[in-house]
Amino acid sequence: MSSLDKLTDDDTTVVPLRPTAPDTDTDDNPDDYLGDSTVTDPVTGDGGDDEPTRRPIVPAEWGRDTWRTTLADHAGLWWYKTRYHGVRSPKHTIVIAWYALRGVRRLTGRLMAWWQWTDGWILESQAVAAGRSGHHDAMNAHREGKKTRAARGQIVAACTVGAAVAGLVGWKFLPGWTWPLAMAGAAPVLARHGAPEGQPIIGAAVVPTAYQTPTPEIITRGLGSLGISAINTLIKNGEGLGFISDVHRDGDGWGVELDLPHGVTATNILQRREELASGLRRPLSATWPERVAHEHAGRLYLWIGRRDISKAKPIPYPLIRTGTTDVFATVPFAVTPRGQLVGAPLFEYNWVIGAAPGQGKTTGVRALASGIALDVLCDLWIHELAGKGDLEPLAQVSHRYTSGMDDDAIAYAAESVRKLKAEVHRRSEIFKKLPREAKPDGKLTRELAADRRRNLRPIGVIFDEVQNLILHPDHGGPALVEDLAMVERVGRAYGIIIIFATQRPDGDALPPKVRDLALVRFCLKVPDQVSNDMILGTGAYKAGYRASELRLDVDRGLGWFNGAGEMQAVRTHYLDMHDTARIAARARAMREAAGVLSGYALGEIESDEPARDFAADVLTVFGDARALWCETIAARLREHLPGLYADITQEAVSSQLRALGVTVKNVREPGKTPRKGCERAALLAITGAPAGATVDGRTDDRETAGEAAGA
Repeated sequence: MSSLDKLTDDDTTVVPLRPTAPDTDTDDNPDDYLGDSTVTDPVTGDGGDDEPTRRPIVPAEWGRDTWRTTLADHAGLWWYKTRYHGVRSPKHTIVIAWYALRGVRRLTGRLMAWWQWTDGWILESQAVAAGRSGHHDAMNAHREGKKTRAARGQIVAACTVGAAVAGLVGWKFLPGWTWPLAMAGAAPVLARHGAPEGQPIIGAAVVPTAYQTPTPEIITRGLGSLGISAINTLIKNGEGLGFISDVHRDGDGWGVELDLPHGVTATNILQRREELASGLRRPLSATWPERVAHEHAGRLYLWIGRRDISKAKPIPYPLIRTGTTDVFATVPFAVTPRGQLVGAPLFEYNWVIGAAPGQGKTTGVRALASGIALDVLCDLWIHELAGKGDLEPLAQVSHRYTSGMDDDAIAYAAESVRKLKAEVHRRSEIFKKLPREAKPDGKLTRELAADRRRNLRPIGVIFDEVQNLILHPDHGGPALVEDLAMVERVGRAYGIIIIFATQRPDGDALPPKVRDLALVRFCLKVPDQVSNDMILGTGAYKAGYRASELRLDVDRGLGWFNGAGEMQAVRTHYLDMHDTARIAARARAMREAAGVLSGYALGEIESDEPARDFAADVLTVFGDARALWCETIAARLREHLPGLYADITQEAVSSQLRALGVTVKNVREPGKTPRKGCERAALLAITGAPAGATVDGRTDDRETAGEAAGA
C-alpha cells in the first residue's frame, strides 16, 4: 500500500472529499486524475450508489514520472546509511562485543535462576510464614523444590556436556573460518540481551521525521484551520474540497491541485501561508500555495516539501562547464522550491534586485552577469560600487568595468550613464534608416545584432549598490536620474538591459522614476513591509508575497521573483567566486574565437576623444605588404602610434579585426611560414578605399602585375 493511502493515528475523523477518477483517455499514466461529482469515502473508495473509485494499480511513488526519483531516494538513503555506519564500524564492534559479554552474564544468571527454581523458594517462605497451619504445605513445597531442581540440574548438565562435545567436535573437524562466522552470528543475539532496556544497540543514521506524509485528510484539516468561513462550511456540510488531482510526488515533496469554495481565491490562501504551515505541521519554507496559471482564481496548487528548504542543497549554476545563452530568450537564474528551473528574461526588460546585506543579492547578480557573458553577441558593463570585488572574475569579458565606492569608481559609473544615453540616440538614428522588414515590431533582433557593420550589439549593464551612484553629491542627483530613466524607457527596444541591485530601495536611493520602469523584480530577505513593497511593488505584501518573513541568513538566496509575469518563490543558483571565474574564462575564450572582445577586457582605456578608425590605423602601418601577421601589425602599431596602442597585443588586433568584419586567417609574409593575420584587400573593403588609393602617402598597387609577381 502506498504511504499516501495510510491514515495516521490522529486522523480519527474522515472528511468526505470530492472524488478523483482515473483518466480513461490513456493508459500511459495511471496517476492522472480528473474530478467528478461523486462523493467518495477516501478510505474505502465507496461511492454510494455509483461505482467505487479505483485506486491506481501502480502506487504514485512508482509511477512513470516518479519512479526514478523514488529509486534515487531509496538508493541515496541506503548509501548514506552504509557510509555512516561504515565510518563508525570500529565503535560498533566494541559496543556489540561489550553488550554480548553482558548478554552472556545475563543469560547465565537467568539459566541459574531457572535451575534453582527461585519461585519454589518463595512458596516455601510463604508456607513457613503461615506457622503450624502451613507446616504441611511447607514440607510439600520443599520436596517439590528439591525434585524440580534435580531434574533441571540434569537438563543443564546434559546441555553443558552436549555443548562441550559439540565444541570439541567442531574444533577438530570444522575449518577455522567458521568460528569467527559463528561468533559474528551469535554476537548480535547476545548483545540484544545485554543492551539496556529500551535502548538500541546502534544509533540510527537518520532521525525519523516528525512530519506526516500529506494525505487529503491532512490537507483538508490544514485548510480548515485557516478560519475561512466558506471552507469551514463546506467541510461541516460534508461536501469536501474539490481535489482535482491526487496527492502526488513532485520534486522533493508532494503536490495537489484543488478547487477552493466559491468566493475563496488562491490569494486568500497565500495570505495565510504561515497559518497553513501550522495547520499542516510543516515548516513555513516547505509550504508553498500558488495560483494555477490560466485557470480561475479559485484554483489552487499546493506544494508541500519534505523538509525545510534551507536543509536542501543549493542547485549549482547549470552552465559552469559547458553551454551558451541567448539574451533574446532567457538565461539560467533560479529554481522554485519544487525544483523547477526558472529562466531570467533580459531583452526588453530592466531589473531591480533588493535584499538586506548578506542575503544572496550578489549571487543573483552573478547569475545574470554570467548569463550575459555566455552570449558572445552581448556586451557586458559592470559597475560594482561597493568595492568588494564580488564580480571581479567577469572583468576579463567586460567592455566596461569598475569596482569601488571611491570618487573615481562613481565617476566612471556616471560616465557610463552618459555613454548609454548617447548610445540610445545613436541607435535611434540607425533604426530610422533601416527598412521596415529589417526591424519587425520596431525593435532589435538577433539578426540585426549580429550585423557587425551596424554595431547594434545588446548591452547588459549592471549597477550593483546603485544607491552609491545616485546619492553621490557630485556625480549623482536629478540629472543622472533623468538620464537613467530615459535609457530605461527607450533603450529597452534597442537591446540595452539595465540591472539595478541595492540594499536600500527607498525613494532617495532608487527613485520611483527609475524603479518603476524596471518590470522584473527580485526581492530577497528585507527587514519590513515597506522595503518589501518598494522592491516588489505596492500591494505585494498584502497579497502574500512577503520577503520580510524570510529568515535572516537561513533563507539566503530565497526570495520572491516577478519575472514580468506571475510572482513566484525562487532560490537562485549557487555560484561562488571560483565557479564564476570558470565561467568567465570560458566566456573569454568564446569571445576571443568570435573576435568580439573589446574595451576593458582588452586593456583599452576609453577617452572622450572621437573614436579612432582602427582599420584606417592598421592600413597606415600596413605599408605595401599584401598581407601581415597580427603579431607584426601589433608591433608596428606600438612603434608608430604609441600614444594610442602602446599596450596592444596580437590577440587584441585579431579580436578587433574580427569585430570589424575582417577575415583573420593564416597568411604568409614574404619568406616566412603562415601565421594568423589578414590581407590588405580585406581592410580596403572595410574602409571603402578603392584599389590604387593612397594611404599615408603610399599608393595601393595591389592589383598590378608587379605586386602579383612579387607575391
